[in-house]
Amino acid sequence: MRVSKNVVEARRQLLADLLQNQRYLPLEQICIRLSISAATARRDLSELERTGRIRRTPGGALSDFSDKFPSFAERLGRDSDRKNALARQVLPHLLSGSTVYIDGGTTPFALARLLPEAEIPGLKVVTNSLPVVELLSGSGVSLHIPGGDLVARQSLLIGERAVRALQDWKIDVSVLGAEGVTDAGFWNSAPEVVALQKAAMENSKKNFVLVTAEKIGHRTGALLASWEAGLRLITDATARQLATENIPTKEMEKL
Repeated sequence: MRVSKNVVEARRQLLADLLQNQRYLPLEQICIRLSISAATARRDLSELERTGRIRRTPGGALSDFSDKFPSFAERLGRDSDRKNALARQVLPHLLSGSTVYIDGGTTPFALARLLPEAEIPGLKVVTNSLPVVELLSGSGVSLHIPGGDLVARQSLLIGERAVRALQDWKIDVSVLGAEGVTDAGFWNSAPEVVALQKAAMENSKKNFVLVTAEKIGHRTGALLASWEAGLRLITDATARQLATENIPTKEMEKL
């Protein structure tokens, strides 16, 4: 039975809207959400990509969020001294033979810059951040990449394969970034990034979130975790700023 052009266009618009809200969807989830076959989903994705509304990945599709969000390179040069100061507080928690997960944010990346000189015996680094991989390659640090679908502009591997791979790791310390911190918890805008961070958190003994002061009080689209989850905040925000936003201080490291 031939489906009318109006029905097809309406379905494709719905798919584009879903991707705009979800940022990333694997093919199997597209099929479930729209009750369509994989072949139909691929045709719709190809058309949406042709018209510039989405970008396909090997396992699904992305909306244009990566193009609108500043690239990793654009963000990397901002406040590097402040980020280095925050990252330095994590070093005492990285013991000989420990495993650390470093996520794709530029503030966690600052920790990677410190590791070659820290010379922590037997340290293993697990990361989905390609800049971390490039930086630490050949440094003597043991590197492990869970894999996933590449978001080139953000130099990040994401998706269900990446989440499943992280679930197999036993991590001592996870070092995460966030776009916002409020009295409700920690926030990022991309649900697929949050899914990756949650997978690391669930398999980690200690979880640190590194954020610069301007992110305090800022809320974005996806909640990473509430304060009850036990994440430890490392920030250069003042005590007054934290109090103004009702940020709990018992789960934070002092700068």
